Amino acid sequence: MSNNNTGRGPRQQLPKPAPTTSEDLNKRSKQEWIESAVVLKRERFEIAGALFDCSNDALLSQQEVTRKVEAYLGLTTKEETTNVDTTE
Repeated sequence: MSNNNTGRGPRQQLPKPAPTTSEDLNKRSKQEWIESAVVLKRERFEIAGALFDCSNDALLSQQEVTRKVEAYLGLTTKEETTNVDTTE
């Protein structure tokens, strides 16, 4: 009796899990990132503003969130930090 049949009917193939990277394991939902804003050394409203266009069930990595927050706060380009009214 070594046929590994457990008596539960025909053996079914389980889907193989997708290969995961360490980045995939660190993905969080929009709400989780807002609640853990301290990890990014930001305020919750800054994270919420940066992720306003993301769906609630989307999973985002820390790198994606950091990039969106920097773009939202205008920290990514020099020309955005210059006052529009200046003549420089």
